Amino acid sequence: MDDARPTQKEIARLTGLAQSTVSMALANNPRVSEKTRKYVHEIAGQLEYRPDPYLTALSAYRKRSVSAKYQATLAWVGSDPDNEVWSVIPPFYRHYYEGAVERARELGYRIEEHNLVKGGMTGQRLSKLLWARNIPGILFAPQARPGASLVFDFSHFAAVAFGHTLVSPAIHTVVSHQSKSMLKLLDELQKLGYKRPGLAITHQSDNRTMHNWSSAFWGVQQTLKPENRVPILMVKEMSANVFKVWLKENRPDVVVTEQRYGHAWLVEAGESIPETIGLAIITLRDWQKGYSGIMENSRLIGARALEFLVDLIHRREHGVPEVPTTLMVDGSWVEGTTVRRQNP
Repeated sequence: MDDARPTQKEIARLTGLAQSTVSMALANNPRVSEKTRKYVHEIAGQLEYRPDPYLTALSAYRKRSVSAKYQATLAWVGSDPDNEVWSVIPPFYRHYYEGAVERARELGYRIEEHNLVKGGMTGQRLSKLLWARNIPGILFAPQARPGASLVFDFSHFAAVAFGHTLVSPAIHTVVSHQSKSMLKLLDELQKLGYKRPGLAITHQSDNRTMHNWSSAFWGVQQTLKPENRVPILMVKEMSANVFKVWLKENRPDVVVTEQRYGHAWLVEAGESIPETIGLAIITLRDWQKGYSGIMENSRLIGARALEFLVDLIHRREHGVPEVPTTLMVDGSWVEGTTVRRQNP
C-alpha cells in the first residue's frame, strides 16, 4: 500500500497544468479562472490531497521574509449614507480600516472602498460589480445603527463584519471583547481600592455591544455588598442634568462611562478627578491621553479581521455561514491619571 502524501506536482500532472497554476488554484487566487479552480479542487479531492502543515508554515515564513506579491483586491463595504459612523463615532472605527489596510498590504492584498447605499447602489448591483471585478472577499464596516440588516448576495464571497451591529444575515464577525474588557476594568478598579463603581452609558452604546458592557458590569455588582451597588444610568440620550442627578443621588466613588463629556460634567458637579472621584473610560480614544480605562486595540481588530477574511478565501468558505464564528480581541487596561489608589 502506498502511503505517500499526494502532492501538488501530482495534481499538476493529472490536470496538465503548471504546478504554479495548481498552487494558485488551491489558494483560490482570482487570477486563475473559476472553472480551472473548480477543476483543480475536484482532482485534489479525488486524491484526498491535504496541504503539508510544515510546508505551509515554511511558505508563510518565506512570504513574511520578502515583500508580498499582489494576491487580489478585497472590498471594504460601508452602508452609512451620511458618514455617521466615520464622523460621529470616531476614531476607532476608522482604525479598523487602517489596521485592515496595513495588514492587507503586508499579505499582498489591496482594499477597495464601496458604499452600499450611495449613488443609487443596491445590494444586488454591488454584488454583481464585485463579482465581475474578481473580488473574492468583503469586510463589512460597522453599521450606523445597531440591529441592522443587509440585502446582499453573499453567495460568491467570503465575508467578515465588524462588531455586533449587523444582525441579518448572521455572518462571521470580529469584535472587541467588551465583556472581558469590562471585567478587566472593574478588576483593576477594585485593586486600586474603589468600592462603589457606577456605570453611565446610553442605550445605543449598550445595544451596539449586545449588552456586553452592562451585563458584565451587572454581574460584578452582584459580588459587591448591597450598599455598594450603584444603579446603572442607562438612558436614550445622556445629558449633563441627567448625569448630575444620578451622580448626586448615588455617589459612586468612580464613574465608568463611554461619554466624552463625563469629565466636564464631573467638574461642573464640583468633583476633583481623581482626588474626590475616579473616572474610567470604557473605550479610550487616541485623543484621551492621560485618561484611565480600556484601549480596544482597534487597529489590531482590523488586522485580525483581514487575516480572518483571507483564511476564509483560502478555505473557499463563501456565502452566509451555517454557524457563524465570532473572533474577539482583548482590550488593554491603561491606568492613566483619572484614577488613583484609595486609602484603605
